[in-house]
Amino acid sequence: QPDVVFAFLIERVRNNLRVVLCMSPVGDPFRNRIRQYPAFVNCTTIDWFSEWPKDALLEVSEKYLEEVNLGDGDTAAELRKNVAQIFVAVHRSVVEKSNLMLLEMRRHNYVTPTNYLELVSGYKRLLDEKRKELGDAATKLKNGLFKLDDTRKKVEAMSIELEEAKVKVAEFQKQCEEYLVIIVQQKREADEQQKAVGARSEKIAEEEEECKKIADTAQQDLEAALPALEEAVKALEALNKKDLTEIKSYGNPPELVGRVMRAVMILRGGEPSWAEAKRQLGDPNFIKQLINFDKENMSDRVLKKIGQYCAQPDFEPVTMGRVSQAARSLCMWVRAMEVYGRVFRVIEPKRQRLAQATRRLDKTQAELADAKARLQEVQDRIDDLKKQCDEKLARKEELRKSAELTELKLERARSEER
Repeated sequence: QPDVVFAFLIERVRNNLRVVLCMSPVGDPFRNRIRQYPAFVNCTTIDWFSEWPKDALLEVSEKYLEEVNLGDGDTAAELRKNVAQIFVAVHRSVVEKSNLMLLEMRRHNYVTPTNYLELVSGYKRLLDEKRKELGDAATKLKNGLFKLDDTRKKVEAMSIELEEAKVKVAEFQKQCEEYLVIIVQQKREADEQQKAVGARSEKIAEEEEECKKIADTAQQDLEAALPALEEAVKALEALNKKDLTEIKSYGNPPELVGRVMRAVMILRGGEPSWAEAKRQLGDPNFIKQLINFDKENMSDRVLKKIGQYCAQPDFEPVTMGRVSQAARSLCMWVRAMEVYGRVFRVIEPKRQRLAQATRRLDKTQAELADAKARLQEVQDRIDDLKKQCDEKLARKEELRKSAELTELKLERARSEER
């Protein structure tokens, strides 16, 4: 049956399968793999390969150098042997220094046979590269001599080139005149674009001034509430566990203490009762929560209730301080929250107007950037045309001087022939 045969195959594979893993101890990968897969240590047989002895190193390097052409005869064999010994000396010196570093600095530097093979291979590769460089240099010298001979032959055709140069001079002159016409047209377009950019820049300056005014007004309104808020936070930070324990110890608190705690509970969204206040006072993070209170999201209902408390004549920090210093700090905090809430409702519409003005400003700035980009494109085209025109003028002048020089040389040659 196929199933029986397949099961027999799987069983034989499981019984006879052997896996050989080769890993280098250099670097972190080997250490990380051992940590991630402890079975590499517990369920395998580890065979650590020792470093190669001197004779093995010498034999390997000589084997590698057999294919390298180091000359002919006994000199090549002697040179090949000396190079192999240098490889061995370099490798062993690195091993010795690595052992010394392990003793002195407690740091491993693994020097494996692979490093030795790379050293020998690198020598062969570098030797081939240098030989290729020398061959290329010889080829260049040969080509240079050929060019000198070719140049001599080209001089004989100077009379023909002279006529061609005269034709090209006239052609370049015509092209330069055409470029000048195009440059004038492009310059006119750039001037119009520059005017448009200037108009948009003025509009952006006005909108930036408007945004700055709105932001300054909102900041002034907000700064009016910040002193009270900062003073309340400092007062809260000055409270300690003893002050809160003093308030929590009241079975039936004084009217002023109870009133300020009811106001605190309303702000925190809890039940305005003494029982709820005592429960929250037991929270070790109570003061931290008051300092980090979300003062910008107080509802109108909560703000209205707190306003009724703050409107009472005796709901003042000085009055509260006569009863309890902790109640005084909490009263300052409640009043600061009420002031901040009122001010925030005044500056929030200004913030919205500022956001709208900022969006308009961003749109206008994007339009200005687009106009500047188009202006830059026109300017780049003008610069490119000017560059091409200057190049053609320079080329025309160069051809004119070359034609004059060629004509002079030809005239002298004819004179000598006569």
